[in-house]
Amino acid sequence: MKTALSRLAIALALGSASVAQAAGTVVLRDDFNGVRLDRKRWEVANWTLGRTDLKNAPVVSGGFAQLRFDTFQFAGTEMFTKASYARGNGIEFEARVRMNQLPDGLVTAMFTYQASNGTSDEIDFEVLSKQVNLSSGGAPLLLSTWNNWDEANPTYDDGIHHSSRTVKVNGLDVNAFHTYTVRWLPTRTEWLVDGVLIASSTQAQPDLATPFRINLWAPASGWTDAYAASLQPATQRRKNVSYYVDVDWVEIRKL
Repeated sequence: MKTALSRLAIALALGSASVAQAAGTVVLRDDFNGVRLDRKRWEVANWTLGRTDLKNAPVVSGGFAQLRFDTFQFAGTEMFTKASYARGNGIEFEARVRMNQLPDGLVTAMFTYQASNGTSDEIDFEVLSKQVNLSSGGAPLLLSTWNNWDEANPTYDDGIHHSSRTVKVNGLDVNAFHTYTVRWLPTRTEWLVDGVLIASSTQAQPDLATPFRINLWAPASGWTDAYAASLQPATQRRKNVSYYVDVDWVEIRKL
């Protein structure tokens, strides 16, 4: 049976007395209780990201959707909702997720992304294994917003098209299940872990309706905070090593 600690216990575990709550109407809930991914709700990526070929499909078993990264040919996984969700009066994207002792050089992201007319909007909840493995007593999380982002003319951290921060959550063990929530509101974005508000931003607020996405991949060397030279492709299939991220459930709520 899937269980959850009380919000008070989570707040104490994460060293915060402030627990943010919001009620809403559930528009998607998937507990992954079947034997395969529900393709009426989810799509699977088949493109290149960083130095990763996103071509693995999540495996659904035992009440989880499992994302896999293979070192042979650097094959990763991305799943995303078929439906796009507008911000409206506010919406929450939430997933209960655990990593599994990932090596340096991998990124697990729970995020929104939508492109239109050559630019893109995005909200990120990213776990960089390299930074997690360097940390003690908790875990750093990279939180970003993007609005009308032009990849050909990047303007990082200008507060208009991009804004990001790294927040260390004391006591957070990403190798155990935790609930990660993006709360997208008309005037700001909030990030929560196990119901505890860890950050809020009014900068670079996106406005495009968007799918919700979860992935596992290896970035290229240009992203120095996430890239690790120690993670290299296996030269033969028999030398492949697989790494996993487990998704317990996903819920999306209109506020």
